Amino acid sequence: MPASTHLPKGLSPTLHDAEPQPQAVDVAIVGGGPAACSAASWLSHLGLQVALIERAPELCHGLRKLHFQQDWVLGAGQTSLAQLGERYADEVQALPRLNLHLGRPLHHVDWRDGQGWQLYLDPGQAVRARALILATGLRPLRPDTFFSAPADHRLPARVMDALELTACREHLAPGRTLLLGGGDNAMENALYLHARGHRVTLWSRSDWRAQQALVEQLDALGETVCQRPRSPMPTQVSSDADGVTVVSSRFGAERFDHVAVLLGFEAEPGAWLLVSDALQRAGVTAPSQPFRDEPRFAALGLFVAGDASARHHPCVQTALGDGVVAAKQAEGFLRPLREGQPPPAMRRNNRQVIHLSGLRFGANLGVLDFEREGPQPIQVDAEVNLGAQTIVSRDAEIAHVLDYRRVRQIIIDECTAEHTDLLEALLGKLCTRLMKLHGVAGVRIKVTKLEIFPDCQVAISAECGAW
Repeated sequence: MPASTHLPKGLSPTLHDAEPQPQAVDVAIVGGGPAACSAASWLSHLGLQVALIERAPELCHGLRKLHFQQDWVLGAGQTSLAQLGERYADEVQALPRLNLHLGRPLHHVDWRDGQGWQLYLDPGQAVRARALILATGLRPLRPDTFFSAPADHRLPARVMDALELTACREHLAPGRTLLLGGGDNAMENALYLHARGHRVTLWSRSDWRAQQALVEQLDALGETVCQRPRSPMPTQVSSDADGVTVVSSRFGAERFDHVAVLLGFEAEPGAWLLVSDALQRAGVTAPSQPFRDEPRFAALGLFVAGDASARHHPCVQTALGDGVVAAKQAEGFLRPLREGQPPPAMRRNNRQVIHLSGLRFGANLGVLDFEREGPQPIQVDAEVNLGAQTIVSRDAEIAHVLDYRRVRQIIIDECTAEHTDLLEALLGKLCTRLMKLHGVAGVRIKVTKLEIFPDCQVAISAECGAW
């Protein structure tokens, strides 16, 4: 049965007389990590009623087992993430105007135009909120190649993901241990396990991506840790009662006692899939995968915070900052700053985009000798995302909008002001300049060189910002 059809026992989204009496709040936050705690703190201090919903039995549950000291959270050097998680949880649980729902998985979501969000929790609880923040964090990547089910389910798990390794590494029997990955997590675990007597092999498909300090510590260990950067990943991983067989094109078949797959994380999709289903039922088109911030969802009172947004650099610090941003966005939705702002139903899905198509002129572009002799004909196609805009029926003031004549002139100026060798560099200049315009949320640019080859045209496109 799809997750979206699971309701608390005896509950149906269409039988409203069977629904529990919902708890009414201004903002509901799904998730209990640093981003959720940060958003809850700000919203409480802003005077808003908050419901914080976490399926684990405690806040910051994902940090509680990370007892190694860290030095990348400014102001908390030589402090473990577990200690930070305890501090965040203690502070949040003492907040006024906070309704805490711990150990309560989210079961079903409804969205009704003009009414907001209704969240059904296990067992038999409901929360009604005018705005919703998803702060559900990440889950480890588990490629099928490495996590095929063992023939005997009674065997101990010898192939682990990042969370499983963290949970057991302190008590893991020393042996020949393979770590797949080249980032901070893989490097830190390699150092930790080596110090506890493991014979560690660290294997990455690319160069090391970890902090330089960790790389230097690893190099100082010499050959006591087997390093395999820039090595194709194994093609087969299979475990049995005695260990794990790893097969690769470069190293053949090898045996290890333990294997940990530390290839990164992805946004936890569970809550988003429930929200997406709710929007689809209400007639609002929504992608099936976890989303980054989009202006059209803000008009529904829907926001994302922390690692759930699939940001490029997930960590405690960025999650805390994202929580602040999401809290202020929710406050702006609940307390519009402009008098006479239309209701959410009038703002919903009103994303405005400026399109310039087929703009042709001569540009100082190219690395070939003949391209340096004079301007080369190009074509530029551009889209400028202005995000959610108030629907305007009568307004003749050009100062209230982004003048597309200005967009056109910026494109021409950037392409003709000086000679640019590479088309890629020109795209970067255009994106940077257009993103600086007030109110621009995203830019898409395509530049076509019209006469570089006699039998075809060459084009490169770029996209930046929110779409």
